Amino acid sequence: MTKSLTQRLITALERGQVHRVDAFLRQGASPSAANADGETPLYLAAVSGHTELVRLLLEAGAPPDAESRGEPGSSGLPLCAAACWDHFEAVRALLAHGADPDRREDDGTGCSPLMWAAAGGHHRTARPLLEADADPDARHRGRTPLMAAAERGSIAVVRALLCHGADPRLTDAWGRTAGDLARERCSKDIESELRERARAARDSRSARGARDSRCEVRRSPRSEGTELVEVTVSSPDGRGAAQWQGETGHALIATLLQDALRG
Repeated sequence: MTKSLTQRLITALERGQVHRVDAFLRQGASPSAANADGETPLYLAAVSGHTELVRLLLEAGAPPDAESRGEPGSSGLPLCAAACWDHFEAVRALLAHGADPDRREDDGTGCSPLMWAAAGGHHRTARPLLEADADPDARHRGRTPLMAAAERGSIAVVRALLCHGADPRLTDAWGRTAGDLARERCSKDIESELRERARAARDSRSARGARDSRCEVRRSPRSEGTELVEVTVSSPDGRGAAQWQGETGHALIATLLQDALRG
């Protein structure tokens, strides 16, 4: 009975059916038990950004830091999933219920929530994590969130990290600071780089898939006067899309970090 309820709960979660999820929890479905594939309810709610479901599960007793062990796309920590996809309201709900802002995925060997937010340029999500005392200098594979944000070109995230004490003097395995990474990319054509990445990924598919796939470029203005550049590759029917992103704030970031070093 419990296994059946758990699966029905997962199905209702995937469909965003709040009332059915609530009903299954009242009937005794576990808010934390994984289904046969290793997927936990809270992770699935967090990765989809369904804050109402996240709150419902947490209030029913789902542990905020339990790691989902499902297939790729349904494995990891709820807070990391929400941070990765910029679901900042879900991030706030998880933090309010005790989620650890510094807990890393893959049993402590993977990215922290802040690293996911910084690498994705998600300043709305980075801020509540930093306000919850997430370590602004926590490294993953030798890189700090400041380095990830500087390399991406995200001014808003860099500013948020600096305001919360991120150290611009730290270096990676090659001796480069976040400022060095930003300067290295000042002369790069971000759109061309993203197109090249997309082309390489497309060419790794079947010959027909590479030939028939569509590539779309979108540029969106940022409040700092820079742009978000997005390159999306999809099949002719619009399914199976993959996306690459970058921002054009590297020159401003290089100056900002140089000023931080002087100060």
